[in-house]
Amino acid sequence: MKHRTDQIAIGNDIIGADGATLGKVAQVYPGYIVVEKGFFFPTDYYIPLSTVRNSGDGQIHLAISKDESLQRGWDRLPDDLQMEGIGDTMGAMLTTGSVASRLEAEVDPSDRVAITTRIENADEIRLPLQQEELTATVRPVQGGDVRVSRSVVTERRVANVAIADEQIRVRRRLVDRNIDPTVTTPFEEIVIEIPLRPEEFNALNESRADEELVVTRQTVQRIERVSGAVRREEVFVDDDTRVIDPESSVQ
Repeated sequence: MKHRTDQIAIGNDIIGADGATLGKVAQVYPGYIVVEKGFFFPTDYYIPLSTVRNSGDGQIHLAISKDESLQRGWDRLPDDLQMEGIGDTMGAMLTTGSVASRLEAEVDPSDRVAITTRIENADEIRLPLQQEELTATVRPVQGGDVRVSRSVVTERRVANVAIADEQIRVRRRLVDRNIDPTVTTPFEEIVIEIPLRPEEFNALNESRADEELVVTRQTVQRIERVSGAVRREEVFVDDDTRVIDPESSVQ
C-alpha cells in the first residue's frame, strides 16, 4: 500500500510492528519520513514510506519492528532524498556536502551506540558522565549444622579407703595371788571364743558435676573479596581546529 506524504503530519507517533514507539515525525520528504532519536545528541532516521503499513489517528504503523528499523542504516542521508523547496544553490550545497554534514548523523560501524553529531550555535553543552559502582548484598544461607553431643566414657580409678580390723593380742605377766574356786576351776581345760568385728567396704559410684559445657551461637564478621566488571564514561576531545593569526592573513 502506497502512502502519500500529505497523509502524514509532523508530530505523529511512529510505531514499529512490535508495538514499540520509535519516536515522533520530525520532517516529511517525498518517499521518506524523518524520526528524531536521542536527547543530548539527537540522530535523524530516514524511514522509507514503503515500510509504512498504515497511518491514522496521529499514529504511523510500520511493517517492521523498532529494532529492525534502527539497524537498517537509515540514520544516513539517503542518496535519493528529494527536499521540497530547495533550489539549485541548495542542491549544489548538498552535492558538496556542506548541508549534508548538518543533516547526517554519522554512526561508527564498530559501535552502533557512538553517535557523531555536528552541533552549531551552542555556547554551552552539558554531557553527563556516568559510572557504575560495584556493590554486594549479603543473605543468610544454609552453611551446615554443628552437633554437640554428650557421651558416657567408662574408665577405671583407684580410691583409698580406711578400714578397721580387730585382732587378738595375747601376752603373759607374772602374778602372785590365790585362785578363787568360785571363779575358775583349777586344772580344767577350757576354750574361750572371742568374736572379732573387722570392717569391709563396698564400692559406690556417686554422681556429681565437676564442670559444665556452655554452648552459645555468635556472629563473626569476615572480609570477602568481590570482583566484577564496572563501566564508566570518559570524555575524549579531538581538537582539529587551527589558530589563525589575523595579522598574518592581511596581505
